[in-house]
Amino acid sequence: MVMEQEIIHYLRKHPYWYVKLCHYPESYDDLLEEIHQKKQDSLLEKLDRFSMIVSMLEMLQ
Repeated sequence: MVMEQEIIHYLRKHPYWYVKLCHYPESYDDLLEEIHQKKQDSLLEKLDRFSMIVSMLEMLQ
């Protein structure tokens, strides 16, 4: 579930969505899906970086 603050923040970072939603308000679900997907991707990237750091630390010991 995407919170209202997340939507506002995403719209500020990606202003093309303002135009798209003004012309095609039915694409709101597409916006939510994109936000959700980006959130998942960023979480996976963070976990991947964390895993790499832990691996590097293990090598140092």
